[in-house]
Amino acid sequence: MGSFHVSVERTLVVLQAAALCCLLTAAVLRTVDAAETGDGLPVAITWLALVPIVTALWALRPRIVRAGHGAEWTILAVLLATPIAVFGTLNFTIPVLLLIVAFAVVDVSLRAGIHAAAWILCVGFALHVADNLTSWGAFFTGVIQGLINVVPVAVLLCFGIALGLSLRSFEKRRRDDQKVINRLQHATEMEKELLLSDERARSARELHDGLGHRLTLISMSLELAERMRGIDVDQAWEEIRTARDTTSDALAEMRMWVRALSPVRDADARGLAALELIAESFRGTGLTVDVSGDEASDRELASDDEIALLIYRAVQEGLTNALRHGRARTVRIFLAAKEQQMELAVINDFGWGAAAEPPELVPAFGFGLRGISDRTLERGGSMRARRVDGEFHLDVVVPLHGSGGTEVFSSG
Repeated sequence: MGSFHVSVERTLVVLQAAALCCLLTAAVLRTVDAAETGDGLPVAITWLALVPIVTALWALRPRIVRAGHGAEWTILAVLLATPIAVFGTLNFTIPVLLLIVAFAVVDVSLRAGIHAAAWILCVGFALHVADNLTSWGAFFTGVIQGLINVVPVAVLLCFGIALGLSLRSFEKRRRDDQKVINRLQHATEMEKELLLSDERARSARELHDGLGHRLTLISMSLELAERMRGIDVDQAWEEIRTARDTTSDALAEMRMWVRALSPVRDADARGLAALELIAESFRGTGLTVDVSGDEASDRELASDDEIALLIYRAVQEGLTNALRHGRARTVRIFLAAKEQQMELAVINDFGWGAAAEPPELVPAFGFGLRGISDRTLERGGSMRARRVDGEFHLDVVVPLHGSGGTEVFSSG
């Protein structure tokens, strides 16, 4: 719709330029004729003067109409067009009259366009009659000449009214579409705020349950050590060591949260280089992250911002879950573009060891994974999250061209 609106605006500019060129041509021809015959010079001068005036009026029209002065603009334009209608015939001056009537319909109403056309026609007809009032014969001759000039102009001005109706309908549809776009943008912003609110609530809850719990343990250990220092020195030192170890765990968790919530630092990074930056931000937590991909995937990520954003968010979420829920030590990231689709695999081990059974076969599919799933489905892709042989696999497939997607959550 935006490109169509631009094309209509450009067409109007072309029509205005053509109409002004026609008026200028008529003025020049009348000037040449006046130089040869000595008659018609005032008309030529009037038309020449109206060229820059009408140009300025049309240039200011959008701003004047937006300010709510469409009716005043229409009246002024019609009054300026009256000399053109009075002294003109069926030649180069008609396009200017046609556009002025069309703009009257667009900027005010259909009735305004009809009134503008009627005014132009009546003034022209009246002047033809007024020039022939010397006798009844001359009067009838003036009426006939007036009709001969007015009727063709009336037919052409009807085309101006039709053009105005078309432009008015287009403007109404454009305004309606803009209202719909504004409502969608408002709904999107509201949804974004709700999603961010959910994420903040989830983060606050996990910080309270994890980091808050550890800080509580540190405080209890230090209080107990203070009470026991005069009774049982060994027990007091044991509590201090417990507080130290818990402090280390709390610092590690805080570093994990900082890495997980940090975006890619280099805004100019593209393709696999951006994935490497995401991986590097998590390596600071002690996590080993390996990133691999082919040239085709690197090229597609660099050329398609929507797919790139989806892949980056999926990798970030996969690394966050591996660190937060799986207590992973190693994560492998594979990216490939083949058969008109982008394939991402994020695979991590479990920090509690392959022999031990993890407390959760699959991390809870909360806000993060659900958001990745929704974005993937919107792009016509699929997401699969599952446990396979002591590892957790997050697989995302996004078609480079296509539609329709599925999401799969399983325990493998």
